[in-house]
Amino acid sequence: MTILAIDTSTQWCSVALVNAQGGRDSSQPPFSLVRHENLGPESSQHALDWVEALLGEANIFFKDLEAIAVGIGPGAFTGIRIGVGIGQGMALGGDLPCLPIVCLDAIALEGIDSLKLQSGDRLVVAVDARMSEVYWAEYQVLANGLPERLGDIHLSAPECVALPEQAFCLVGNAVTAYPEKMQTHAAKAQKTDADAVPHARSIARLGFDALEKGLQVSAQDLQPIYIRDKVAQTIAERTQAKPE
Repeated sequence: MTILAIDTSTQWCSVALVNAQGGRDSSQPPFSLVRHENLGPESSQHALDWVEALLGEANIFFKDLEAIAVGIGPGAFTGIRIGVGIGQGMALGGDLPCLPIVCLDAIALEGIDSLKLQSGDRLVVAVDARMSEVYWAEYQVLANGLPERLGDIHLSAPECVALPEQAFCLVGNAVTAYPEKMQTHAAKAQKTDADAVPHARSIARLGFDALEKGLQVSAQDLQPIYIRDKVAQTIAERTQAKPE
């Protein structure tokens, strides 16, 4: 079973081709091929070329894929749309199901791995949403090592991120994007990972779990999630937000 995973929701372009059982024949061992680089605002433009390169490296064909897992946001509006569009196009062309993966869930999984969290541990994922706001959600680590989101994904001012009563870890770049406003949160956290971003390897792992649970959707039903409807501030709002 081979899954192609794509995330272009940030300045990191991330693509993975993963099969835990091996390729088209028994002579090909299990593989996990990944490209993950910070390429700036135009990072999403590289995703399609990387997909073709990884398929060639694995020596498999598009028809050998089981599904396509795509990071659907929240994140950069343009990047999300491109990633979803690539996933939809390939799924339609290959008659493949899509696996929509929430980007904060992937960040949570990256934090679980980097901080070596155990079953039952709590974590809060908080990432910069620009416009002096953050996307955030609370998670608990399941017995299989995957994150379970507890409640909704929120958009708020950094200082309004709600913290659990239990011990928790803090994951995501909100800590470095808003150091003063997140100072209290970071001080209360047991551990912090401010470098975690959506990674295609985590998109793939969550994709396998979603596929096992029958959560695949058609290409037509693959949709981005934005959380925020407003893309940018007005000039007046930007001026008001500037420190005096």
